[in-house]
Amino acid sequence: MKTLTVSPKRQIAIPKEVCERLHIKEGDQLILEVKEGRLVLEPSFNIPRSQAWFWAEKVQERVNKSEKNFRAGKGKKYQIDEFIKELEKRD
Repeated sequence: MKTLTVSPKRQIAIPKEVCERLHIKEGDQLILEVKEGRLVLEPSFNIPRSQAWFWAEKVQERVNKSEKNFRAGKGKKYQIDEFIKELEKRD
């Protein structure tokens, strides 16, 4: 655990070893959140606007649930014609 000091400009310095461990370099952007009374910093990455919907919390919950079901063998196999018919039923 490291203790950081807040400067008069409300800045902190991330220790070198932490930056190296997390591959954080000068100019990188970080996400700052307050969770349960704690400051949480996470490395950020840019997402193309056209793909932003996929990273929405609700979408990620559904994707994770689907992956979990798939790994548990709760999937269904289709031939392509059957799959198309199944999709058409849902319209």
